[in-house]
Amino acid sequence: MSRRRVIIHFPEQIAPEERDPQPRDKIARELAVIVRQLMQKFSDPMTARALLQSQQNSDEALSIKRDADPTFDFCGYLEMLPQTNGMFMGNASIIPRNYRKYLYHAYLAYMEANGYRNVLSLKMFGLGLPMMLKEYGLNYEKRHTKQGIQTNLSLKEESYGDWLPKCDEPAAT
Repeated sequence: MSRRRVIIHFPEQIAPEERDPQPRDKIARELAVIVRQLMQKFSDPMTARALLQSQQNSDEALSIKRDADPTFDFCGYLEMLPQTNGMFMGNASIIPRNYRKYLYHAYLAYMEANGYRNVLSLKMFGLGLPMMLKEYGLNYEKRHTKQGIQTNLSLKEESYGDWLPKCDEPAAT
């Protein structure tokens, strides 16, 4: 799905009085010229494909995706383990939350720490995770155990300082 989606990042806002009132019409008039120039520049399909793939896998593209999608950004805080002895998937009803043991709890903590209200359900999170991790070059594996679904994922150290609650540290006296 992400290969068909184009994210255009506009870092600077234009003042309302400076905005073009009819950008759609102007773009429509220029579309034929734009397409013709693209067809000329990328006349060799294999060259075009190689350039597109290098852009899709670039650090810049990854950064833009992280800025646009908080769940994709969360996946950047995960690292792959050689075996499925990492975090358990967990669910929202396990209380108290354990952010270092349960992947879904860590995701909820990340979303809350960054001010996002619309979180994915456990089912949608689990369905989207393999595709997002693949874009990071990570292979998602899981196994069913008596304690639940265990993954081959763990949190990177940087998540501890960036957004993870400091719930396991003893209180200072």
